[in-house]
Amino acid sequence: RLERLESIGFRWAKRKGQASWDAKFNELVAYKAKFGNCNVPTKYRDNSTLGRWVSTQRAEYKKYQEGQKTSMNADRIRRLDGIGFAWFINL
Repeated sequence: RLERLESIGFRWAKRKGQASWDAKFNELVAYKAKFGNCNVPTKYRDNSTLGRWVSTQRAEYKKYQEGQKTSMNADRIRRLDGIGFAWFINL
């Protein structure tokens, strides 16, 4: 089946993973360089996907702290801490 699908040009979806996370992290670093913080609004007009990604990092961190299954890990926490990422925002 795989060969038949590939023979007609079927394109397999790429899994999001570390490369995707790294790309968003780099966008966050650029945001911080421009604005001086990592507090990207969830509905950030210039890059709405970055705003959602930042919100997701906070949610994943909470899961990590609670011992739940999550994509967050110690290396990602270290990297985000290293750029001054705020895990909790006071509204």
